[in-house]
Amino acid sequence: MSFSTDLLAWYDHSARSLPWRGERAPYRIWLSEVMLQQTQAETVKGYYARFLTAYPDVAALAAADEQAVLKLWEGLGYYSRARNLHAAARIVAGELGGAFPGSAEGLRKLPGIGPYAANAIASIAFSEPVPALDGNQARVLSRVLAWEEIVRTPFDLLSPATALMDRVRPGDYNQALMDLGAAVCTPKSPKCDACPVAGHCRAFAEDAALEYPHKRPPTVKKQQDRTILLMYENGKLLVRCRPKGLLGGLYEFVAVEGHFDDGADLIAALEDRGFAGVRLIRPLPEAKHVFTHLVWRMRGWQAECDAVPEGYTAVDREVLSALPFPSALRTYREIAGKY
Repeated sequence: MSFSTDLLAWYDHSARSLPWRGERAPYRIWLSEVMLQQTQAETVKGYYARFLTAYPDVAALAAADEQAVLKLWEGLGYYSRARNLHAAARIVAGELGGAFPGSAEGLRKLPGIGPYAANAIASIAFSEPVPALDGNQARVLSRVLAWEEIVRTPFDLLSPATALMDRVRPGDYNQALMDLGAAVCTPKSPKCDACPVAGHCRAFAEDAALEYPHKRPPTVKKQQDRTILLMYENGKLLVRCRPKGLLGGLYEFVAVEGHFDDGADLIAALEDRGFAGVRLIRPLPEAKHVFTHLVWRMRGWQAECDAVPEGYTAVDREVLSALPFPSALRTYREIAGKY
């Protein structure tokens, strides 16, 4: 029996029950694959259902307001995915007449669709025999092959991954590898004795599963101190929309880089930014948020002021609740909702 035959036989009776499984509609497969990037399947389930209710097809998503899309995405993180999702929907609904490209090569031309997502969508929706190489697949294959080279990206394994692919059921094969990596061939506690492809695995034969994949040393994340202010003007809370870049298009509260042990120093920093008549009311809890290459270490204050620089908008509770905020500011967003 071949590697793919044993893998698919296991998948046929052990596949995870997921809302997007069994789908062949490119729109739904695309939506699920974009959401699953950097996000656990259990978390995605609810967002996937809500998106399909709000935007049942690519035309509906294309016609939506970007702020509404970001609001519905709120809490899922990596917001560039949502912006690219919306931009790609407009291209498909407009320039492409509502039809998704039928190949991985064509799909990669759309915003936000990289090699992994393109191959996953093409294999599941269009039965193109291309490997959907993500972290799960790379881990499984590096163990099966006892791959001695450093795996910088999953696509370092493209050639052997392509050779192992099932040509008849490429979509199921890719999903089977994903499931195997998620449930059996896990990073720290692989269930080798229960693995359906153990007979093909060199790492298992050598009792060396935990030695693979070989990775580069982790990058040290940059630490950034920030002070977040729930700043009020005439009883309304000040917010602004972040420009392009990190968390671009999402809203934030007044923020100053650095921590301030002396309240007078914080007021001076705010005045340098154009705020006037600043009065600190009370300190707020500390919070931390970890991005891919950056950590925000946050302290908070509730404050009020008499004059505000350009770029900020004063909002009431109702407007605040409708604005898309990043999960990085969840602690302060929840506090703001209570005041």
